[in-house]
Amino acid sequence: MKNRGTTVTFLKRSDGALIGYSSIGHADYAEAGADIVCAAISALTQSTLNGLKNVLKAPVMFDQDDDGAFIEASLTPEASEAEIQQAQLLLVTLEQGLQAIQREYPRNLRIIFKERR
Repeated sequence: MKNRGTTVTFLKRSDGALIGYSSIGHADYAEAGADIVCAAISALTQSTLNGLKNVLKAPVMFDQDDDGAFIEASLTPEASEAEIQQAQLLLVTLEQGLQAIQREYPRNLRIIFKERR
């Protein structure tokens, strides 16, 4: 089976504002417990979720599994424009951090963008 790595999907509005993300799959760079790519992706996605929930206190829906192969978070439809704008700092930082990882490990991380209608 071909290595597919981790796929991170960013959700954005038609105006380009990021409103959420999901990450699925293991990076498959190294064995579990020694995979620096997987650890980096996990640290960034977990920190962003914590920032949205606990620092910004933004209305966010989220889900994750126990083994770290899946996490998703998105602002709820009730999020105000001010909350969405505040969340950009965290979400764009996540995007840029993941893009830096992708440049170094392109076989282990795929980033895509989807517009939420």
